Amino acid sequence: MQRNRITNLGLGLALVAGLAAGASAGDLYVAGNGGVIWHFDTATGNIDHPVSCGSTVEGLALQGRDVLAASTDHNIYRIDLDTGLLKNVMPTAGQPLSLTRWGNTLYLTTTAGDMQWLNADDGSEIDTYYVNDPLQATLLFGNRIYTGSLSTFVYASPVGEMNFQFFTACGGSVNSMTTNGNDVVIGAQQGTVYIYDATNGSYKGTFNVQSDCVGIAYVENRLFIAGSNGKIYRMNLANGAIEATYDTGLAITAMVAAERCAADFDGNGSVNTLDFLAFMNAWTAKKAGADFDGNGTINTQDFLVFLNAFTAGCDA
Repeated sequence: MQRNRITNLGLGLALVAGLAAGASAGDLYVAGNGGVIWHFDTATGNIDHPVSCGSTVEGLALQGRDVLAASTDHNIYRIDLDTGLLKNVMPTAGQPLSLTRWGNTLYLTTTAGDMQWLNADDGSEIDTYYVNDPLQATLLFGNRIYTGSLSTFVYASPVGEMNFQFFTACGGSVNSMTTNGNDVVIGAQQGTVYIYDATNGSYKGTFNVQSDCVGIAYVENRLFIAGSNGKIYRMNLANGAIEATYDTGLAITAMVAAERCAADFDGNGSVNTLDFLAFMNAWTAKKAGADFDGNGTINTQDFLVFLNAFTAGCDA
């Protein structure tokens, strides 16, 4: 996913060619040529509302109505999706490979084989964990953080503990990661999608795709796979069938889906009794999505953590 550096536009010169709506469930954003970040319409395959950080993007995260872009010039850019204005630039220690967010904490991996735990407001370092393996992708799911490397290894740790242990290994170089709500789904550089149980790492399936999988996201019951050739494939994860291919014309370097609020367990955009019932069903069946504290065991503690999230609701 590494690309040649492109000249930084500077703090006052973030560009916008149109006004972008704030991120909502189902939205996808892709980074392409020259550090430009586009909204991708999953229904039509169209790209619109570009904003720019001016330097090649390796990782994307969303927070409210902002997009955070980790770039090859050793910076994280915070850009307002509504106005396209650059709100902040946070220097990083090392060249980024991936970026993800949990609350107001950013998890950044670099070419040095470390994971940096950063304050999302100012980029200040909270902690750093050294895996000594270039970590190309990260995923937050069920209060657990997963990270995968070019060496094919995947590691996992409870969120906030920075205690990464071996989770699984796939047959290709990990380039991107997502979840379907139960499993860890991995996109490998060699053009393979691997599926593993999110609780115990057991292998569940493999599908091939003509892509180097620089980005992968599960949206509205479909898997979207982005390649550096600009093509985005929509896959039915139940059988691996490619249902649609979209050619964006971009040299895609990263992709991110809008994060679902933890309390919105059924993913319909609102928090109500149906979410509570959906969680109870998953908890009773001991599905991976019910492991809310991320410790690999589903028990009463997970119920209490979800109850706190459900009571807190979702921020706008």
